[in-house]
Amino acid sequence: MATLPVTGIDISEFNGNVDIAALKGQIGFVIIRCGYGSDYTNQDDSQYETNVRKCEAAGIPYGVYLYSYAKNKSMAESEAAHTLRLLKGKRPLYGVWYDVEDSSLPGGETLIDNCVTYCRAIEKAGFYCGIYSSLYWMENRLNSPRLDPFDKWIAQWNDTLDYEGPFGIWQYTDNGLLNGRRFDMDRAYKDYPAIIEGMEGTDMTRDEVAQLARQEAQKVWEENENRYKTVDSVPKWAKDAVRRVYEDLELAGTKDSESGAVKIDASPTYVRALYVISRVLDRMEEKEGQLTELEEAEQEEPEEVLEERLEPPEETEE
Repeated sequence: MATLPVTGIDISEFNGNVDIAALKGQIGFVIIRCGYGSDYTNQDDSQYETNVRKCEAAGIPYGVYLYSYAKNKSMAESEAAHTLRLLKGKRPLYGVWYDVEDSSLPGGETLIDNCVTYCRAIEKAGFYCGIYSSLYWMENRLNSPRLDPFDKWIAQWNDTLDYEGPFGIWQYTDNGLLNGRRFDMDRAYKDYPAIIEGMEGTDMTRDEVAQLARQEAQKVWEENENRYKTVDSVPKWAKDAVRRVYEDLELAGTKDSESGAVKIDASPTYVRALYVISRVLDRMEEKEGQLTELEEAEQEEPEEVLEERLEPPEETEE
């Protein structure tokens, strides 16, 4: 059983000649671009075969991804065929990923149709398949429940990942430094070799594979629920707000006897709720301040003005 998360990199021909063997001990996996777009040999990644051989020689497990330009289901089918042609004789223990992020891609249900078409074709061929994209795309363009059966690889170059759905891999930076070279860096939160070797070793049905993936996703969700162990560990944008709410409302927390840090074991959703509560407290304080000013103004009014207010209006003859 791998110790999770496992750190890895993703590479393409744009990384040039990568000395993968020299990275052993620093990374646990590599995800390699096989190509882009429809099934044309001139759209194969020029370093793909070389990178696969280097991973196999170094004993580092790898996955594969294809960059999508599909405008419709027919093109998505061709992209799946492109990937499967390049997977012949390969054993990607970190899965096959559909890179969906290009600005030319369609929106709405057409985009979802393309993803389902590609992933189903890859799964039908016996491979583990998921979708890669940015946090924004996952939350706004790829948030259809039709994509729930497929694993997610999320790109958010940040200290923390703010995605609240199930996921397997987080691309946390595009600027990782290894042996003097820059790489996209990833963390895998599932033991993909164990999952995929389990699929290979049995005659598992698609539903059984989905059940196994859901179990792994549940583990990730449970870890996510307690992502922020202390107030000091929450994202910078929320830290002051969380601390203020805990102090103003005298929430319990648990103080560490040695460091003095307030333990909260909070999820991203809870942190966002505390941030909103902090804003509400701000508005309440503003309202209280306005009422105080009004009361003070009334107290300072001349006595004759107050008397005029208290006198009943004069009766007039009709």
